Amino acid sequence: MLLKTLLNRVHPVKGFVYAKDDLIPDPAQPNGCRIEAHLRPRKGSQGICSGCGQGGPTYDTQPQRRFDFVPLWGIAVVLVYGLRRIDCQRCGVKVEAVPWAAPGSKSP
Repeated sequence: MLLKTLLNRVHPVKGFVYAKDDLIPDPAQPNGCRIEAHLRPRKGSQGICSGCGQGGPTYDTQPQRRFDFVPLWGIAVVLVYGLRRIDCQRCGVKVEAVPWAAPGSKSP
């Protein structure tokens, strides 16, 4: 079974697609590796404003960030995604809300 298939089964993300996944050697991890899952927006899906929660057109895209995720079988999982900025009619330009990051959470 492919890693992407496994992620889609245990953590389907509405509006996003797992584009690729990699098993990366990482000596900082106890088992010596981590999984990096790269996400992209699903074609035709609008981003959700983090201010008011309404959908809106994309303004631009920020550089990719890494979000720590729940480990699978003791292997660290990192979601990699470049957040879109949304041109919201109510709030102006805001970064999109993503379901895997809680408001106010820090990411390296």
